[in-house]
Amino acid sequence: MQVLGVIPARGGSKSVPRKNLQLVLGRPLIAYVIDAAKNATRLDRFVVSTEDEEIAEVARELGAEVPFRRPDELATDDVSIVPVVRHAMKMMDKSGFRADAVLSLQATSPFLEGEDIDRAIEKLASTGADCVVSVERLEHGHPYWVKRLEGDRVHPFNDASDDSYLQRQDLPPAFILDGGMFVRRRELLESWSGMDFGLGEDVRAVELGGLKSLHIDDALELDMVRFFMKEKAGGP
Repeated sequence: MQVLGVIPARGGSKSVPRKNLQLVLGRPLIAYVIDAAKNATRLDRFVVSTEDEEIAEVARELGAEVPFRRPDELATDDVSIVPVVRHAMKMMDKSGFRADAVLSLQATSPFLEGEDIDRAIEKLASTGADCVVSVERLEHGHPYWVKRLEGDRVHPFNDASDDSYLQRQDLPPAFILDGGMFVRRRELLESWSGMDFGLGEDVRAVELGGLKSLHIDDALELDMVRFFMKEKAGGP
């Protein structure tokens, strides 16, 4: 199974300007996920998909391929990951590399490691699933605790809201997609209708959690990453 890795990294970011190039311990943020892709043994090729010349230049210096430029219409705030990944797959087809599966990696998940990537690809290959996603176990905000308000009156949010599970230790495990990794089969991407998130019917999970599921959306999370990176490096 030939696997293509795609790191989407557009230039625009409203929450943190030039987020993918922000320095973390003296390195651009995108460097960390590029390291993870380079250390993975199950990726045959990996590319950075960007419309931004500076990001493209930095990515190349870090050892990533940037063999095409992402169209501007695929680099707006309202474009989901699936058309970006489909575009990358088709561009690589034209270059002679035909992927059987495509793994997307968020540049804003800097604690991902090569072994996490390999584990996701191995699960796709061994199970025959349509897609493998990375997930994080919910420690707070469990769906059984969710309520809705009518004025100030508290009501169950839906059938899952259950007052019999008020103690955390009694809750059944619940998970959310952390957004760090998605591995999709080629057939799934080719048949995508544009009406969903392109996960297919048979979706499997690899559990990450902790720092590996940390995704940078704002300046506070970027500061957290800098702090934890410094701790990890044993810095003062």
